[in-house]
Order: sequence, then structure tokens, then C-alpha cells
Amino acid sequence: MSANNPQALAPDDGLFRLLFRDQLNEMPAPKRRKSRKGHEGKDSFVFNDKCGWVFLCGQNLAKAKSCLTYQTLSNLAQHHTYYTPNTFFQRDERKEAQLRWLNAFILDVDVKNGENTGLILPDLLDRIDAAGLPQPSFVVQTPSGGYHVYFVLNEPRRAYTNAIMRYKKLQRAMTTAIGGDRQAVGAGRFFRLPTAANVIYRTDQTVSFEELNDWYAINDFDAATSHSQPLSGTIQFTGLLTQKALKKLISGAFVKPGKRDSTAYTLALAFKVSGYSAAEAEEHLHTWNHRISDPLDSFVISQKVQSAYAESAPAGPTKKWIEYLSDEKFTYVKWEPAKARSERKTSHYHEWATDVVDALRALPDHTISGPQRDLAASWGMSVSSFQEVIKLLLKLEKIAVEIVGKGRGAKTVIRLNTDSNIEIFSSSHKEKKDPKAKRRCRSSRSTNASGTLLDGQDKASEILISKPEKNVPDSNTGFLYVLERGVGGRPLGSSSPRTRSPDFP
Repeated sequence: MSANNPQALAPDDGLFRLLFRDQLNEMPAPKRRKSRKGHEGKDSFVFNDKCGWVFLCGQNLAKAKSCLTYQTLSNLAQHHTYYTPNTFFQRDERKEAQLRWLNAFILDVDVKNGENTGLILPDLLDRIDAAGLPQPSFVVQTPSGGYHVYFVLNEPRRAYTNAIMRYKKLQRAMTTAIGGDRQAVGAGRFFRLPTAANVIYRTDQTVSFEELNDWYAINDFDAATSHSQPLSGTIQFTGLLTQKALKKLISGAFVKPGKRDSTAYTLALAFKVSGYSAAEAEEHLHTWNHRISDPLDSFVISQKVQSAYAESAPAGPTKKWIEYLSDEKFTYVKWEPAKARSERKTSHYHEWATDVVDALRALPDHTISGPQRDLAASWGMSVSSFQEVIKLLLKLEKIAVEIVGKGRGAKTVIRLNTDSNIEIFSSSHKEKKDPKAKRRCRSSRSTNASGTLLDGQDKASEILISKPEKNVPDSNTGFLYVLERGVGGRPLGSSSPRTRSPDFP
């Protein structure tokens, strides 16, 4: 295309001006000339409180270049692939903490790896409209067939720390609403340069930061995503992240020199084992990164999260590293290599099920409610493990489950069936606690209150299940059907967000 039409790959200067406005000068300052009283008209290049540096790069992030003028931007854009739509204070530091202006929200919609197969521009615009979002300012199509959707702000937003955090919340919610890539979130990210060839939709329409805040509030995203939202009930849950050593690391005030990377990776593992998704862990780590005295580059945080959530990564942080990084005694848990899947089912699921029942018994009304992810994290489970435990307890008729509300604001209500006397244990777990129980079961056969035969030699069954009464939903109907549709707004069996290159969409 470039050989037949060189102008097709030329940078779109009009879109640059829509984004950057007066943050860039027209051309570099003349050499050996300075702006001084009486000569202002001769020198158009000035540094002021509106200037912001734009970074550009090819595939190699280490060779990124920066510019402060439209002329230089136009020249560099012809030889580079990516740029930063939001601008920075300094020419040599592309860190999130060095952001100066937030100019636009950019959403990355991939069509790779089986995602959004066959998605065309009219479908994408329909998704945006159905989500209640305004029409985008313009859309860039990537070589893989994906889309970068731009919502340019009517006024650039000063990139204070709280504004950056709000920006990422809005960007993630908008991305989720249109089926985009939740991992491609960040105010300082690189995106593909817009050209005459790849800009496939353009309105030049702008949107205010307040309008997007209103959209976020109307859709009640905080109710669906907040980990700080209190659960119904009086019981207070504890976990790995509440331990003194981890709280010390999370505070950011005690990060040792030269140990930032190790601390970030250790915290990512702690978030993972506490039930947080990779996207949530990354958001919390970016917040942590702002607290430390010498922040890491934002793409390094993304890399640490990717490594922690990889299949080959440890299940959680080691005692040794937590104590080394925090200088605190740590005895909460000892992480061990993962056991075989079959063994984990007969051990962990039943132990967790017992924890759930014990917690419900401790509550005055034997009931607890909240978003599914929050409930799972309260017991130190991933969402998928939580769903398996709920299935087990429903099968045993130990609990009843109800969904309150719809969509993202839905809550899962778990209620203990106090008239159920069935024990919850796996055969291996019971034998470990009471070696004599196995011999007693081999020498006797008995029946429970409902007449179901209990046989210690029945190896096909690892739990004791009573015969359900008539008209009571079994494991394939009723509440379980609701679970399979998705408890608390998330479908069962949904995979965790995939990892991706930390900086390039």
C-alpha cells in the first residue's frame, strides 16, 4: 500500500491537534535564540504549564523517542509505529507518575485468539451505543483486524494521582462494556499511530470527564467491582493480605532499595492466592507503585502480574521472601507445590466447604451476601473454586442460594440449611483425623436418618449424601441452574483474564 500510495501511511496531523492542542509547539526552538522581552514575536517556542512530551517507538520500547513540537512529531511518526496519546512532564521518563495531561480514553478491542471473531465496525458501534457510551471521536484499525477506540476529552485533564486512578477505573469499565481487552488498561500506554490508512471512523466528537463519571455511576460499576464493599453479616473475615508483614509491604513505605521488583512480584502472588483477578491485582499494584519513593515503570508492574499469574508460577508467595522483604516474622501459611487435581478436589474443596458452613453458623441469621468475587476472596478461594464449593454444598443440601438484583449489581445470598445434619469431609481427610474411623466403617454398615445406606467400603463415593426429599431442587436444577448462569454476575467456569504484552496493544 505504501508503495502505491505513500500518503496513506502519513500521520494524521488533524487528529494529533485534536488530541494535543496547545500542549505542543509548532516547531523546534531556533538555535542560539532565546525568548526575551521585546522579542516574543520572533520566538514561538516556549515552555509553559501546558507543555507535554509525546513518546514514540517501534517494536523496541528501549528506543523510544520524545518530542514537544508538531513538526518533530510529524517527522518521527513516519518512522515509528506507536505513540502515547497522553503526555508527560519529562522527555526522558515515561512513567505513570510523570504523566502531565490525560487527553483521551483509548479502548483496545482485539479479534485475536478467538475473541470477537468476525467483529466489524458497525457491530462495534452498536456495542458502544448499547453500552450507553457516546460516539467515539475516531477509531483506528490494527493490522490484526482489531480496533483502538478513542474518546477524546473536551478538555485535557491534569494527571494528578487521583485522576489517573479514576481514569483507569473508567477505562476498564468502558472496555468491559464493549467487549475489549481489560489487560490493555493504563494512562501511559503506547497505542498505534493514526494514519490516513488505518483511521476507519471519525467524528471529532469529544466527551467530558464528568459525563463518563456519570455513565460509570449510572451503571453502578463500583457495586460490582469494589473489594472494599462490606459484606452483609457481622462476621469479619481475615486472610493473607491482612497479615502485618503483607500490610507493611502494601503500604509502600518500607520497600528496600533494589527490592522493588521482588516486592511487586511477591505482592502479585499474594493477590492471586487471595482470589483477585490479574486485572484487579495490576490495578492495586499500580496504586502501590505510586506510594513507593522510586516507582517502577508501569510496564514493569504489568510484567510482574503476568509472571505471577502464569500457569507455571507458584501458588502464592513464600514465607522466606515475605520475611526477607518486610523484616517481619510471618507464620500465616506455608505454601506447598500444587497437588494433583484429583487430590485437591477431595481435600481443598471439602475443607473450604466446612469453612463456609462454619462461617454461616457463626452469623445470627446464618446468612451472608455479597458479590461472588468478594465472597470467594473472603474464604481465600478463587472464583472457580468458590463455584465448585457452592455446587458441593448445594448437592449436600447444606445451603440455599439466591440471586438478588440483576447484572453487575447482582449479589449472591447464601443461607445455611440448619436442619441438615450431613457431615462434610473427604475420605482421605477423615482417615487422617481419626485412623480408627476407617476400621469401624469396614466392620459395620449403617443407615442415616433418612434411610440411606452409609458404607465405609464404598470407594466410589467420598462424601456422605442423604436422599433428597421430594420437590427439593437437586444438583441439576433450581439454585444450581442459577449458579451456572452466573453467580453475582460472572458465569461459572469463566476463565481468568488472559495475559498480554504489557505495553503494546
